[in-house]
Amino acid sequence: MRALIALGMLLMPLATAQAAGKASEDLTELSIEQLLNVEIISASRLGQKASQAPSSVSILTANDIRTFGWRTLADALNSMRGLFTSNDRNYSFVGVRGFIQSGDYNSRVLFMIDGQRMNENIFDSGNIGQEFMLDMDLVERIEFIPGSGSTIYGANAFLGLINVVTKKGKALNGAQIAGEVGSFDTYKGRVSYGKQFDNGADVLVSASHFDTQGVEDLYFPAFDDPSTNNGIAHNMDTERADRLFGRMQFEEFTLSGGFVDRYKRVPTAAFGAVFNDPTSHTYDRQFFTNLKYQKALSAKTSFMAKGFYQGYDYMAEDPFNDAGNYVYHDQTSGRWWGGEAQLTTSVFDGHRLLFGLEYQYDQTQRQFGYVTDPYQIYQDSDLSGHRVELYAQDDIQLLDNLVFSAGLRLDQTHMLKRLQLNPRLGLIWNPLENTTFKLLYSSTFRAPHAWNLDYNNYYYGVSPELREEQIRSYEAIAEWHSNAGLKLLVSLFYNDITELLKANPDTALLDNVGKYHAYGAEWEAEKRWDSGRMFKASYTYSLFTNEARQGVWAYGSPQNIFKLHYAEPLFDDFVRLGIENIYIGDRKTFQSGKADAYNLVNLNLSTDRLMRGLDVSFGVYNLFDSHYEMLINSDRFDLLQMNGREFRLKLQLTF
Repeated sequence: MRALIALGMLLMPLATAQAAGKASEDLTELSIEQLLNVEIISASRLGQKASQAPSSVSILTANDIRTFGWRTLADALNSMRGLFTSNDRNYSFVGVRGFIQSGDYNSRVLFMIDGQRMNENIFDSGNIGQEFMLDMDLVERIEFIPGSGSTIYGANAFLGLINVVTKKGKALNGAQIAGEVGSFDTYKGRVSYGKQFDNGADVLVSASHFDTQGVEDLYFPAFDDPSTNNGIAHNMDTERADRLFGRMQFEEFTLSGGFVDRYKRVPTAAFGAVFNDPTSHTYDRQFFTNLKYQKALSAKTSFMAKGFYQGYDYMAEDPFNDAGNYVYHDQTSGRWWGGEAQLTTSVFDGHRLLFGLEYQYDQTQRQFGYVTDPYQIYQDSDLSGHRVELYAQDDIQLLDNLVFSAGLRLDQTHMLKRLQLNPRLGLIWNPLENTTFKLLYSSTFRAPHAWNLDYNNYYYGVSPELREEQIRSYEAIAEWHSNAGLKLLVSLFYNDITELLKANPDTALLDNVGKYHAYGAEWEAEKRWDSGRMFKASYTYSLFTNEARQGVWAYGSPQNIFKLHYAEPLFDDFVRLGIENIYIGDRKTFQSGKADAYNLVNLNLSTDRLMRGLDVSFGVYNLFDSHYEMLINSDRFDLLQMNGREFRLKLQLTF
């Protein structure tokens, strides 16, 4: 309560000044037809309209984020068709159409910010919790492309691609200060400035801090013994994060960069660590810089070139007492840089051509593990090498209403001994102006990452050759939209996954022994009204089977996912109500038990009408206080209870 009063005292003098008007945001109030015409970056890098892209595109806008009060990227992704998230009280994970693997740290999904790859070069992880690079208030929209994106992206676009588009400075049109308070002693503050100047230069800078004590006492039945504090982990849920982000655009050049620094205590006694020991924690730091040049060479041809430098550091301390008391120190450090050149042209009638070259040099992939007292090194490795990718795509206009999209990508990576060649094919038919049918095929690979390559050597002292994971994706899509703001989508999909890296049951070594099939169907209905009312419902059915174990239902995979979103302006648009319902079906646990289905209802109220420049929102998450369970891959327990009802109050002032 004292923090809330302090926050009010901080914002009140600024509010009473009634400085400049409210920032105008891009893409905040779009109809269905406008959303279909948004030029998405990620489907093919061609800037295609969503309705014409060779994929089933899902888009969330800044207005959706504000309406439903999503606090992290994980919250937003959990609302999207075909996706579901999990959490082990250290990191958040995303599953795609039934597929989720323990310990992969989202390495089979490609994450991008403004088209720049964000997966780091040690674990290939894609961060979506508080360790994500961006504050959600800086997000203009989120694009999700399911399926293997081999032609254009390769590598981590194994299950899909998530591109987060940042706001421009003109969307803020001034300075912003924002503060939040929430359950479990949670606080957050942000200061941002954005402006488009008369010479056309657009600038955005932002800094934010997040801090939470988390749940004071977490109960773990597996540790319910007097020697382990009767199963109570006390003050073990602490988390804090700091972020910086900047973006400057002038004429053909765009310079951007970001930094995130995050600390989290780990209450689960992971990997056999001592329970309820505050020493147990993880620490993540990631940064990137990117300079992009984009030029229209003519009315039909454009050129893009960019260079980047990125880094990632991870540190963890885990206390053990299996052979005397000691603390294991785990450290990794990655640095990589590179560039990309791309040419897009439609100079040939009936063809839209794309050619690209990407290069990345993994300068450092350092992994180091040791204990003190006595000092002993358990892991010490450092890789480096080159990645080169060539890609091309041709969208061929066969008929006025029929397009054949064909692409090919060639990859060379120092993580593998052989070249990778993968196609993507799509047939897009528009028999009517408001109706689209798509038939899609693509394949891609995922190379072993640095930790995969070091895993066997670390645990077993051997280094067998690991090959690439492979996936082939097939999908049929029907889309229809009306002039009255209604959109309908139906999709049938099949994924054939082979050579997945798993522990070999005969040798216990990491090996390419995994084989899975995913059969499924999706539908989505969305309606937006001019008044601001919105209704969206989606359902995904997926049967994800482990073919290496006679086609049994794979662990962690929900067969049924249902989502409903409703937004309503109340009291003559004085307040906006957002209601979210997320249903996740039963999941099989790692020990062949079952995690029950759960249903989450979240509610958010927001208004910008109290005072000029002031935006206030109040969110209630897990409205009905459901103590649902997530899966965790542990030798001591396999279900982890999540938090009950939570609250958040947020104030933002633009001046």
